[in-house]
Amino acid sequence: MLFNMSTHLSDTKITNMWSRCSSRVSSSIVFTALIILGISLNTVSGQPVQKAQGAEFYLSQFGYLPPSAKNPANGGLLDASTWTKAIEDFQNFAGLNVTGDLDDETLKLMSLPRCGVKDKVGFGSDNRSKRYALQGSRWKVKNLTYKISKYPKRLTKADTDTEISRSFAVWSEYTDLTFTQKKSGPVHIDIRFEESEHGDGDPFDGVGGTLAHAYFPVYGGDAHFDDAEYWTINSPRGTNLFQVAAHEFGHSLGLSH
Repeated sequence: MLFNMSTHLSDTKITNMWSRCSSRVSSSIVFTALIILGISLNTVSGQPVQKAQGAEFYLSQFGYLPPSAKNPANGGLLDASTWTKAIEDFQNFAGLNVTGDLDDETLKLMSLPRCGVKDKVGFGSDNRSKRYALQGSRWKVKNLTYKISKYPKRLTKADTDTEISRSFAVWSEYTDLTFTQKKSGPVHIDIRFEESEHGDGDPFDGVGGTLAHAYFPVYGGDAHFDDAEYWTINSPRGTNLFQVAAHEFGHSLGLSH
């Protein structure tokens, strides 16, 4: 999911982006998710996506092209129809004019900060792709626990605890799930603020770009946030922790984009 720092996504775009949510999730949950995503995030700008090679990497990273397309040594080996279809699929998903061309509007949208969860599942068999293979899975229990095993370096633990609790409350208000924070021991959802490579094979990319990513329930529901970001609370600057966390926890509960 893309986070536009300067404009609100239209209701139509937001609805399209979440139209593939699991049928097991009530309309109230989806409605809540749409409200969250309709709020414009105040973030630092993303890294510019350059033509061809940068777009090829992006489309592979988020499920529109096979994982092999991320390897620079493979540049130019895609056939024209596969390349064009990948661009068209992304444009359609993002609510852009579907042209199949890598135009300025498409490149600009690819450069925005975003969630790290794939938009489209289907390509590849690498370990990373398995994380997203079963969107729509759900927890078999109603009372879920979580802990923040690694806190952000720029926020206090107390403030972080409050914002994460608020983010879970968005979901508990419209479901029969409860979320209880624990300080130690095993939990259902583990939350960590990390930088670069952090042990899951899906390294963060620094300021801008991917803000966070989360696992679906079948793979544990854990959520990771890029600590290179300038996480903020109730501030017009930086990246709003509450909004991003509420989005990511939707994935932890089984919602895809």
